[in-house]
Formats: sequence, C-alpha cells, structure tokens
Amino acid sequence: MALLGPVSISNLAEVLVMDRTTLSRNLKPLERQRLIGIEPGEDQRQRIVTLTEQGEERLAHALPLWEQAQARVVKRLGEERYINLLLELSATVELI
Repeated sequence: MALLGPVSISNLAEVLVMDRTTLSRNLKPLERQRLIGIEPGEDQRQRIVTLTEQGEERLAHALPLWEQAQARVVKRLGEERYINLLLELSATVELI
C-alpha cells in the first residue's frame, strides 16, 4: 500500500513550508528507525525520500488517529471557526 511516492527533500520542504536543512536534520531520526529511506537522486546533489514498508505501516496506523484528532478540533472550534483558522493559516504561509 504505497501512501506516498518518492519525493525530493527540496520538494518536501516546500510543501511543509520548512527550511531544507532543518527538514534534513529532522528526517534523520526517521531514517535511523528505518521508517524512511534517503537515497541520491539523478543529480547527486538531490536526495530522494521514500517510505519504507515499516514506515508505511506506521503511517497507516497513525492516519486514523490524526483524523480523530482533527475531528475533535473541528467539533470544539465549530466548522466556521475551523475554516477561518485554515484560511488565516494559508494567508500566513503565503507571506513567507
């Protein structure tokens, strides 16, 4: 069950709105736990991140928990406040 295909650290950092160097440092523990693999890309300067089978299993276990947490936040904030929060966060990210 492939939940996420290979992605470059640069692209992942962009999606997560993170500095590439910070992301690389934060990925090291996941690599040590063998939840992800990091390999050179076509260009030797590029690094490609992939989920390992163990990482996919861990992610599949975590997703329902994340969805439950999100549902609790929406319930406590209310739909309108939640949507406004997401809009404000998106606007903030665009400022960066």
